Amino acid sequence: MKQKQTFSHLLAGLAVLLAVLPAVVTFSAVLTALFNKFAWYVWLQATVVPFEARLVAVLLKLVKISAEITPGQNFALILNKPGGIFIPVELQWNCLGWQSLILLALTLITGLKGKWKLVSKVEVLILGIAGTFLVNLLRMALVTSLAYYVNGGAAMIIHDYFAALIAILWLIFFWWFSYKYILEEASVK
Repeated sequence: MKQKQTFSHLLAGLAVLLAVLPAVVTFSAVLTALFNKFAWYVWLQATVVPFEARLVAVLLKLVKISAEITPGQNFALILNKPGGIFIPVELQWNCLGWQSLILLALTLITGLKGKWKLVSKVEVLILGIAGTFLVNLLRMALVTSLAYYVNGGAAMIIHDYFAALIAILWLIFFWWFSYKYILEEASVK
């Protein structure tokens, strides 16, 4: 019964977040500007972005997109279209999905309250981090695929507005799955 109540609270919270999506997007832009101003992003840009750019390039191969990674500080995928057309897609630290990780952390604080077995809590934590990472990779591949197959405008709409929605849908699925199949109540002695 307690898990249903916790899940209801999480679902209600995520619904509220969806309602305030424009404010979230604006807040994200403000935080991004702050991170840029103080150069807090440098490590992510130098280490994580090249790694994730390679992973996105692998995912793009699955949808028949040839992509090369440019070296240097501003990493970009160069999409090779037939006929010698090249489409640059810049990947920055802000594209990595750090907002999703913050949302995940906030929901973990709420969702793991209660008397759950430690092992099941650790399993949920691992699934949450790995799943959020994979969802963000798929989101970046989706945005890049839209730039290739449709146009840059469609890609930017998904990038700017629907990324938060994708994160919310992932979290709803993640918590449903966690409560249904992973979390086990600790026995009371």
